[in-house]
Amino acid sequence: MSTQQTSMMEQPTTPKELHEQSVDMNGLDDIFKWASDIVADGHEDGRVRLAREKRVRKQVLEVIQKSGEDKVLAEANHEINYLQKRVIALLTKLQETIEENSLLKQIMLTQLYSLQQIPIMEAELRELKSIQCEKESAVDERRYLMDGLTKLKVERDYLEGVLTAAETENYRLAKVLRTTREELTASQAKKWWQNLLPWLS
Repeated sequence: MSTQQTSMMEQPTTPKELHEQSVDMNGLDDIFKWASDIVADGHEDGRVRLAREKRVRKQVLEVIQKSGEDKVLAEANHEINYLQKRVIALLTKLQETIEENSLLKQIMLTQLYSLQQIPIMEAELRELKSIQCEKESAVDERRYLMDGLTKLKVERDYLEGVLTAAETENYRLAKVLRTTREELTASQAKKWWQNLLPWLS
Protein backbone atom coordinates (compact mmCIF):
# COMPACT_ATOMS: atom_id res chain seq x y z
CA MET A 1 0.00 0.00 0.00
CA SER A 2 1.43 3.44 -1.02
CA THR A 3 1.82 6.52 1.19
CA GLN A 4 -0.78 8.40 -0.91
CA GLN A 5 -3.34 5.63 -0.41
CA THR A 6 -2.71 5.67 3.34
CA SER A 7 -3.06 9.47 3.59
CA MET A 8 -6.42 9.43 1.71
CA MET A 9 -7.97 6.91 4.07
CA GLU A 10 -8.90 7.41 7.68
CA GLN A 11 -6.09 6.31 9.98
CA PRO A 12 -7.01 3.21 12.05
CA THR A 13 -6.97 3.60 15.80
CA THR A 14 -7.82 0.11 17.07
CA PRO A 15 -6.66 -3.41 16.21
CA LYS A 16 -10.13 -4.16 14.86
CA GLU A 17 -9.96 -1.19 12.46
CA LEU A 18 -6.43 -2.23 11.36
CA HIS A 19 -7.71 -5.72 10.60
CA GLU A 20 -10.73 -4.39 8.67
CA GLN A 21 -8.51 -2.00 6.66
CA SER A 22 -6.05 -4.75 5.77
CA VAL A 23 -8.93 -6.97 4.65
CA ASP A 24 -10.58 -4.15 2.64
CA MET A 25 -7.29 -3.19 0.92
CA ASN A 26 -6.20 -6.78 0.30
CA GLY A 27 -6.17 -7.47 -3.44
CA LEU A 28 -6.54 -3.82 -4.49
CA ASP A 29 -3.28 -4.00 -6.38
CA ASP A 30 -4.87 -6.49 -8.77
CA ILE A 31 -7.83 -4.14 -9.23
CA PHE A 32 -5.51 -1.20 -9.86
CA LYS A 33 -3.52 -3.22 -12.39
CA TRP A 34 -6.67 -4.42 -14.15
CA ALA A 35 -8.08 -0.86 -14.35
CA SER A 36 -4.75 0.44 -15.63
CA ASP A 37 -4.59 -2.28 -18.32
CA ILE A 38 -8.12 -1.44 -19.49
CA VAL A 39 -7.33 2.20 -20.16
CA ALA A 40 -3.68 1.63 -21.14
CA ASP A 41 -2.30 2.83 -24.42
CA GLY A 42 0.59 0.81 -25.86
CA HIS A 43 2.61 3.89 -26.94
CA GLU A 44 2.44 5.93 -23.70
CA ASP A 45 5.54 6.63 -21.66
CA GLY A 46 6.16 5.65 -18.05
CA ARG A 47 5.26 8.99 -16.49
CA VAL A 48 1.84 9.09 -18.15
CA ARG A 49 1.21 5.52 -17.14
CA LEU A 50 2.27 6.28 -13.55
CA ALA A 51 0.02 9.35 -13.43
CA ARG A 52 -2.90 7.34 -14.80
CA GLU A 53 -2.31 4.60 -12.25
CA LYS A 54 -2.28 7.20 -9.48
CA ARG A 55 -5.51 8.70 -10.81
CA VAL A 56 -7.14 5.28 -11.02
CA ARG A 57 -5.91 4.40 -7.54
CA LYS A 58 -7.31 7.70 -6.24
CA GLN A 59 -10.70 7.10 -7.88
CA VAL A 60 -10.87 3.52 -6.57
CA LEU A 61 -9.93 4.68 -3.08
CA GLU A 62 -12.56 7.42 -3.27
CA VAL A 63 -15.17 4.83 -4.28
CA ILE A 64 -14.08 2.59 -1.40
CA GLN A 65 -14.08 5.51 1.02
CA LYS A 66 -17.51 6.63 -0.22
CA SER A 67 -18.81 3.08 0.19
CA GLY A 68 -17.38 2.97 3.72
CA GLU A 69 -18.91 6.33 4.53
CA ASP A 70 -22.28 5.19 3.17
CA LYS A 71 -22.05 2.06 5.26
CA VAL A 72 -21.14 4.07 8.36
CA LEU A 73 -23.95 6.53 7.59
CA ALA A 74 -26.44 3.69 7.15
CA GLU A 75 -25.32 2.13 10.41
CA ALA A 76 -25.53 5.54 12.09
CA ASN A 77 -29.05 6.06 10.69
CA HIS A 78 -30.02 2.61 11.89
CA GLU A 79 -28.58 3.38 15.31
CA ILE A 80 -30.36 6.76 15.34
CA ASN A 81 -33.67 5.09 14.45
CA TYR A 82 -33.12 2.54 17.19
CA LEU A 83 -32.25 5.26 19.67
CA GLN A 84 -35.30 7.27 18.59
CA LYS A 85 -37.49 4.24 19.19
CA ARG A 86 -35.84 3.76 22.56
CA VAL A 87 -36.38 7.44 23.40
CA ILE A 88 -40.06 7.19 22.36
CA ALA A 89 -40.45 4.07 24.50
CA LEU A 90 -38.72 5.78 27.42
CA LEU A 91 -40.89 8.89 27.00
CA THR A 92 -44.00 6.70 26.90
CA LYS A 93 -42.86 4.90 30.05
CA LEU A 94 -42.03 8.25 31.64
CA GLN A 95 -45.51 9.55 30.78
CA GLU A 96 -47.09 6.42 32.26
CA THR A 97 -44.95 6.83 35.38
CA ILE A 98 -45.96 10.51 35.64
CA GLU A 99 -49.64 9.57 35.30
CA GLU A 100 -49.22 6.83 37.93
CA ASN A 101 -47.48 9.31 40.25
CA SER A 102 -50.28 11.81 39.67
CA LEU A 103 -52.88 9.15 40.45
CA LEU A 104 -50.94 8.12 43.57
CA LYS A 105 -50.77 11.78 44.66
CA GLN A 106 -54.53 12.11 44.21
CA ILE A 107 -55.07 8.92 46.21
CA MET A 108 -52.72 10.16 48.94
CA LEU A 109 -54.49 13.53 49.06
CA THR A 110 -57.85 11.78 49.27
CA GLN A 111 -56.59 9.53 52.05
CA LEU A 112 -55.08 12.54 53.86
CA TYR A 113 -58.38 14.40 53.60
CA SER A 114 -60.22 11.29 54.84
CA LEU A 115 -57.82 10.99 57.79
CA GLN A 116 -58.35 14.66 58.62
CA GLN A 117 -62.12 14.10 58.53
CA ILE A 118 -61.96 11.19 61.00
CA PRO A 119 -62.05 13.38 64.19
CA ILE A 120 -64.97 15.38 62.77
CA MET A 121 -66.81 12.19 61.84
CA GLU A 122 -66.12 10.74 65.32
CA ALA A 123 -67.56 13.91 66.92
CA GLU A 124 -70.60 13.68 64.64
CA LEU A 125 -70.96 9.99 65.54
CA ARG A 126 -70.87 10.82 69.26
CA GLU A 127 -73.44 13.53 68.67
CA LEU A 128 -75.64 11.12 66.73
CA LYS A 129 -75.35 8.57 69.53
CA SER A 130 -76.33 11.27 72.01
CA ILE A 131 -79.25 12.27 69.82
CA GLN A 132 -80.24 8.60 69.54
CA CYS A 133 -80.18 8.25 73.31
CA GLU A 134 -82.25 11.42 73.66
CA LYS A 135 -84.63 10.10 71.03
CA GLU A 136 -85.01 6.82 72.89
CA SER A 137 -85.60 8.73 76.12
CA ALA A 138 -88.16 10.92 74.36
CA VAL A 139 -89.88 7.81 72.98
CA ASP A 140 -89.99 6.27 76.46
CA GLU A 141 -91.27 9.57 77.90
CA ARG A 142 -93.93 9.80 75.21
CA ARG A 143 -94.99 6.21 75.90
CA TYR A 144 -95.21 7.00 79.60
CA LEU A 145 -97.22 10.18 78.87
CA MET A 146 -99.51 8.27 76.51
CA ASP A 147 -100.14 5.71 79.22
CA GLY A 148 -100.88 8.52 81.69
CA LEU A 149 -103.14 10.20 79.15
CA THR A 150 -105.01 6.94 78.63
CA LYS A 151 -105.51 6.63 82.38
CA LEU A 152 -106.68 10.26 82.54
CA LYS A 153 -109.18 9.60 79.77
CA VAL A 154 -110.50 6.56 81.67
CA GLU A 155 -110.76 8.64 84.84
CA ARG A 156 -112.37 11.47 82.91
CA ASP A 157 -114.95 9.10 81.44
CA TYR A 158 -115.60 7.77 84.94
CA LEU A 159 -115.92 11.29 86.33
CA GLU A 160 -118.20 12.25 83.47
CA GLY A 161 -120.41 9.27 84.36
CA VAL A 162 -120.37 10.27 88.02
CA LEU A 163 -121.10 13.87 87.06
CA THR A 164 -124.01 12.79 84.86
CA ALA A 165 -125.40 10.66 87.69
CA ALA A 166 -124.88 13.54 90.13
CA GLU A 167 -126.62 15.96 87.79
CA THR A 168 -129.56 13.53 87.40
CA GLU A 169 -129.73 13.11 91.17
CA ASN A 170 -129.48 16.89 91.66
CA TYR A 171 -132.29 17.40 89.19
CA ARG A 172 -134.43 14.82 91.03
CA LEU A 173 -133.58 16.33 94.39
CA ALA A 174 -134.32 19.82 93.09
CA LYS A 175 -137.69 18.61 91.87
CA VAL A 176 -138.40 16.98 95.23
CA LEU A 177 -137.26 20.12 97.01
CA ARG A 178 -139.52 22.27 94.84
CA THR A 179 -142.47 19.98 95.48
CA THR A 180 -141.72 19.97 99.20
CA ARG A 181 -141.51 23.75 99.26
CA GLU A 182 -144.79 24.02 97.41
CA GLU A 183 -146.42 21.68 99.88
CA LEU A 184 -144.85 23.54 102.78
CA THR A 185 -146.08 26.85 101.43
CA ALA A 186 -149.57 25.45 100.96
CA SER A 187 -149.53 24.02 104.47
CA GLN A 188 -148.41 27.28 105.96
CA ALA A 189 -151.23 29.12 104.13
CA LYS A 190 -153.93 26.96 105.73
CA LYS A 191 -155.29 27.64 109.17
CA TRP A 192 -154.51 25.15 111.80
CA TRP A 193 -158.06 24.11 112.22
CA GLN A 194 -158.50 23.49 108.48
CA ASN A 195 -156.29 20.53 108.93
CA LEU A 196 -158.84 19.02 111.25
CA LEU A 197 -161.81 19.24 108.81
CA PRO A 198 -161.00 16.05 107.08
CA TRP A 199 -161.01 14.34 110.40
CA LEU A 200 -164.34 15.83 111.47
CA SER A 201 -166.29 15.08 108.33
